Amino acid sequence: MDLPAFQIPRPYPHRIDTDHIPRCCPRAECPSRTQVPFAYQCKGRFSRKVDGRSVQRFQCLVCHKGFSSQTSRLDYRIKKPWLPSLIFWSLVSKVSLRQTGRIWACKLDTVLHHLELLGEHAHELHTLFLARHKREGPGLEGTFQLDELETFETDRRLFPLTVPILIDKHNRFVVHAETGTLPARGNLRERDRKRKEAYEKAAGSKRVSRSKEATTACFVALRDHMAPDVNIDVQTDEKKSYPPILREVFGKQVRHQWVSSKAVRNKMNLLFPINNSLAQARDNIGRLVRRSWCHPKRERNLRWHLWIYMLYRNYIRELTNRCKTKSSASAAGVARRRCDAGELLQWKETLPRAA
Repeated sequence: MDLPAFQIPRPYPHRIDTDHIPRCCPRAECPSRTQVPFAYQCKGRFSRKVDGRSVQRFQCLVCHKGFSSQTSRLDYRIKKPWLPSLIFWSLVSKVSLRQTGRIWACKLDTVLHHLELLGEHAHELHTLFLARHKREGPGLEGTFQLDELETFETDRRLFPLTVPILIDKHNRFVVHAETGTLPARGNLRERDRKRKEAYEKAAGSKRVSRSKEATTACFVALRDHMAPDVNIDVQTDEKKSYPPILREVFGKQVRHQWVSSKAVRNKMNLLFPINNSLAQARDNIGRLVRRSWCHPKRERNLRWHLWIYMLYRNYIRELTNRCKTKSSASAAGVARRRCDAGELLQWKETLPRAA
């Protein structure tokens, strides 16, 4: 039987890697990382059989070890270099991990490996964009909103999770997203209570709430990339833990507004942008859909999935259906233009040109 992955046409040979300029030696133990300046020379090229690309070879003049432009690519040592892009689009389209493996004819372990690979890569790119925005531009400023949505890992009653998400109110740019554990719910059935006691005995401790730590991480990310000496507005609901965290992180640089979480969640609600953003996240991430078999089995997998969604939501997806030339990142000034998935999933630790 022909599987879909084997019907994907291979790309034509091209020489895009010949324009690659290495920034450092890929070996961590090379003296050029800490002691002497990095220098290199070209050492020919070779053609890859798997996709026909022409890859440039280099030699480090410090440690005299060889490497190539393929070392800096996201599909380094991946036998099917077309999989990262295909799995990326599945993960931001509400498709589960197992169904992704069925569609693209690969194992679940392969999808999990690409989930980690893409998640770490998305985190690195997002950090590089924010760092450049603060270094070359004004940094983040304006009005920001934060709210937490609840999901779970493995069991809805015993292992709930909180997911705080911080956005720019005016362009829906997601500044940071984090995950944290929550204690087991109350009024458990006898069977669930025994399972809870067995888990606590095996773990050696009770499951605690890390909502404060996760929320603090979001505000710290905003503080580290905001414009210096500027006051910002933060809008949240009336959760009592938010004001102390804001005072601790920002001091007097923040003006806090809050709205009751029981208010009607329509367009007249002050928190409509963040409520709408959380609804979009639940619609695009299969793990966050309510009452679904596609719930996260591990908190770390949910965190990687969130970073992948942030890369799509901030830099690839159009701002609105009527404004297709801009993305949330370009509207916020973090990126210079709307990016394409192909260029974002190409090089590791490198921003696309003119992006």
